[in-house]
Amino acid sequence: MEVPLGLAPFAGQSRGEHAAVLAGGAVACLIGYVGAAALLFGVGALDHGEPAGPRRVASAFASLACWGFYAAAFVRGKGGPVTDALAYPVATVTVVPVAFRWTAFGPAWDAVRDRIGFLVFQPGLFLDAAALIVPGVAFGTGLLALWASVLGEDAVEEWQRDHLPEEFRRAFADE
Repeated sequence: MEVPLGLAPFAGQSRGEHAAVLAGGAVACLIGYVGAAALLFGVGALDHGEPAGPRRVASAFASLACWGFYAAAFVRGKGGPVTDALAYPVATVTVVPVAFRWTAFGPAWDAVRDRIGFLVFQPGLFLDAAALIVPGVAFGTGLLALWASVLGEDAVEEWQRDHLPEEFRRAFADE
């Protein structure tokens, strides 16, 4: 089975290096989430029954750490061009905070049932999602834009030749 072009990894990396990018992103997200909560509110603020404000602040820090890590991996040519920019960070910030809270404080099945049953009618769920996505997207996009502007056009083209798979480069990067 062939990997879709947009999900192809960067050229010249092993499966182990690719897996290390995923693990590193999860660790960065976890450190941002738990670290921010511990420093600002105490880890107990992430418990299921606590107010949502501290959890959203910790989520914003997790988002920044996660997207920052994947942006750095992108610059180094590790992971994948599309997966580092969107797929891996979204999956990571979706899974890691919930996994930590369920591991540390136990499962919250009633919260899952409530969210599935009334997804459309819970503005708090959308605020949680925004706290996990928006800061990181802005930060990661800014980092990559800054990196590309510092490199210049010739260096970016050289980077593309060195790191992008041939098929991906022909389809998306070459003019």
